[in-house]
Amino acid sequence: MSEQVKYIVGYDGGELSLRAAHLAVGKLQARGGGTLLLTYVVDWSEFEVMSVEELAVRHSQHMEQMESAEKDIMEPARKKLAAEGVIIESHVQVGHAAEIICSLADEQKAEQIFIGHKSSGLLAKLGLGSVAYGILQKAKVPVTVVP
Repeated sequence: MSEQVKYIVGYDGGELSLRAAHLAVGKLQARGGGTLLLTYVVDWSEFEVMSVEELAVRHSQHMEQMESAEKDIMEPARKKLAAEGVIIESHVQVGHAAEIICSLADEQKAEQIFIGHKSSGLLAKLGLGSVAYGILQKAKVPVTVVP
């Protein structure tokens, strides 16, 4: 294998994202190994009007959420998903999940994105969650949505 295969999994610590991650690990092993990029996104809405003080507090809260996600969600996930031939990296960022995951896929030259889906409202009738739907709209690589 001349260039290492990379897959991205949108991961939130839930059962659906764990299923998506296990699927991606299995596919990497079938291809002879590669890198799994687990991605957790702390949500951020830039449309809220805030004072400078409120922004400082929000920034501090995001930093705490990122540290907590790395320790409480990503570390256990790396242990659960450990598999021969598969390198597992975690990425915890602040932003909009679909945008972050698609940007990371571009930056890392990932071959595929795996995402579990949760549904609510109109998108539930379509069978997709809003993050999964956003990724399908923005992604430049194949996307596997795991029910």
